[in-house]
Amino acid sequence: MKIIALLPFKNEEWILPTYLSNVLPIVDEVIAIDDGSTDNGPAILKQHLNVQVRSNEEVLKSGWAEFNIRQKLLELGREAGGTHFVCLDADETFTSNFMPVAKQIISKLEPGQKLAFQWLALWKSVDHYRDDKSVWSNNYKDFIIHDAPNLQHDYAFLGVGRTPGVNNDNTWLKLNPKYGAVFHYQFSCWQNFQLKQAWYRCSELIKMPGTEASINQKYAITLEDPETFVRAAPESWLKGIPLPDVDSQPISWHLKKIEEWFKEFGPQHFAGLQIWHIPEIKALTK
Repeated sequence: MKIIALLPFKNEEWILPTYLSNVLPIVDEVIAIDDGSTDNGPAILKQHLNVQVRSNEEVLKSGWAEFNIRQKLLELGREAGGTHFVCLDADETFTSNFMPVAKQIISKLEPGQKLAFQWLALWKSVDHYRDDKSVWSNNYKDFIIHDAPNLQHDYAFLGVGRTPGVNNDNTWLKLNPKYGAVFHYQFSCWQNFQLKQAWYRCSELIKMPGTEASINQKYAITLEDPETFVRAAPESWLKGIPLPDVDSQPISWHLKKIEEWFKEFGPQHFAGLQIWHIPEIKALTK
């Protein structure tokens, strides 16, 4: 068994120590592809001897080359002799209760079988997760797979599956959270989360003009929700994880890209999108 983490990243300096804290202890190697970082993220990764960093060479007009990056990571993982792949993104890490049992549980996966974890959305916080009736709660996602030669990623413009191959009751093994879960820090820095979602909306409109209504409907779940309820994560799940300082985070790179699109297409091109509640985007038109 050789466990390799496959990591796409861009400007993730703020969260990489968090990711590495509970990924490095259970993998033999990390293979990462940098999608054009301008911060210190690549240097943080290169400090570790068992981390390999490559650069993405394909840049798209809108969106990002997610499909090609994830497929390339899979190929590199196989070339490195990986039998099992950990497919967390940079803004995620395992809860600490997974560490003692991780390798034992991973070793029991059959070829093509995936380990699915409860995906805990840390909501405007680094230690409280969403726990209500929303789509952000009681949600499971596949993050580890025992590879099989015929598995490939299915193409999608945005939202490519984390692990290759189909997801169904035959391929998924759901892990009880008492043995481990995955923290998702995307929502902890709310300002940058909103900018990222605006970037998604603009990306899709550039690719598919005239689809404002369907785009708004798709991303409506990312807007402020007065019914939000959060729950404190158990201390045993947080033990040893260096939590990011979300209050000192710089404005996300997504804002600069949106500004470039405003200059290229004009702000009016995006007038029908639900992005104007974000002060930084409104300020671009003044």
